[in-house]
Amino acid sequence: MDDRDMRHLKRRLAAEDVQKIDGASVLEEGEMRLFRYDGGDGFDLELYRKLQTEANKMKIENQWVPEEHIRILSEYMKAQGKKPKKGLCHGTRRGNEQLWFRQHIGGGANVIGTEISDTATEFPHTIQWDFHDVDPAWLGKMDFIYSNSWDHSYDPERAFTGWVSCLKPGGFLMLDHGWNYRPARVSAMDPFGISEAGLVMMLNRLCAGKGEVAEVIDGGFHKRKQIRTVIFRATA
Repeated sequence: MDDRDMRHLKRRLAAEDVQKIDGASVLEEGEMRLFRYDGGDGFDLELYRKLQTEANKMKIENQWVPEEHIRILSEYMKAQGKKPKKGLCHGTRRGNEQLWFRQHIGGGANVIGTEISDTATEFPHTIQWDFHDVDPAWLGKMDFIYSNSWDHSYDPERAFTGWVSCLKPGGFLMLDHGWNYRPARVSAMDPFGISEAGLVMMLNRLCAGKGEVAEVIDGGFHKRKQIRTVIFRATA
């Protein structure tokens, strides 16, 4: 893909009608939609990573969740009798989420973030990583995993099962939800959309026997719009 083609795709990343994007297809099942990076020749991982990196750089100055939201989630975990020592935040762009978790959990909590873009190296406690992949060193080691970027997944089943496999017994998987995660919002930039109820059902189906969704909590606001967080709890 040359620079001209990339510029063309970049301009169309946020197109809401993804079926008008050249070569795109969309999987629709029940309460979810999933953009397919296939171009007519099967899944193109390189295209996915290039587009996500471009999207990251387009939005590098944006911060979706406020610090107050991370404080609420930190206090929630402590109220459940857990003071996490190790956590992982997926798709953190500028790395603020892991910094805020470290601050509000306290006690020297080791929280790192992942980001697919090469900009990851510019921010503290952040590694460049495709969140669909699992580092064997993470398996069963995390007190919590958090993401507000799961809608960037090309394969949510792989991502979610991988994340749950990294939780300690009793650990938390916390996934934000709200108006911008709905199926109608799917684009090449945000390829996965699902209703809140659909996300709950999906997690319980995929991870049956490994835990279940404990509850969905209100976690403050993003520009006056409610942030909801789905809390999956690994079996103790």
